[in-house]
Amino acid sequence: MICAMNEFTLIRQRLTERALPLEPLPIELDRIRQAAVTILLREQNSLVELLIIKRAEHPNDPWSGHLALPGGRAETVDAHLIETAARETWEEVGIPLSIEEHFIGRLETLLPVNPRLPQIEITPLIAVAPNELTLQLSYEVAEAFWMPVRALQASGLSETYRFRHQDTILKYPAYPSPGGPIWGITQRILTEFLGLLNQC
Repeated sequence: MICAMNEFTLIRQRLTERALPLEPLPIELDRIRQAAVTILLREQNSLVELLIIKRAEHPNDPWSGHLALPGGRAETVDAHLIETAARETWEEVGIPLSIEEHFIGRLETLLPVNPRLPQIEITPLIAVAPNELTLQLSYEVAEAFWMPVRALQASGLSETYRFRHQDTILKYPAYPSPGGPIWGITQRILTEFLGLLNQC
């Protein structure tokens, strides 16, 4: 748990020590689809918060309407996946991120476990938000909110996301949030992220 030291300083220190080091991971779209998302942190009222977005409803988006982290697919114009994360964060929420100044680490690359979803490698990058920022949501984002890291730690996976698939009700563990349950790939990313903070 977070202790007496300034929360933001402690979390940043732990992530710098424990997250995977930043590397210019190559864009290899001839091998597999790739994407990068940003775990974007800010200090607010002595708490550390991370940015959650709700994806806009779109019939061609398999993650339509889901709570997620800002990010998206790699493009051939990107030099590497950190650049993908920075570009997508700017395009989706209007926050400019410098690769040298704001990014501090990354998590393991992962793929969806649901066979109905497209096979795509997703690399989470951790970044610290600029001191001055204003969210400017694109058409791809229905809404966005800042979620205290402490709230995620306190609640854990205490909620269940349910939806009907054909004649079956499927259930997935989720984090509660003001915008609804955070489940699926975003839940997996946040669970790994929180695990870094909770290590002894």
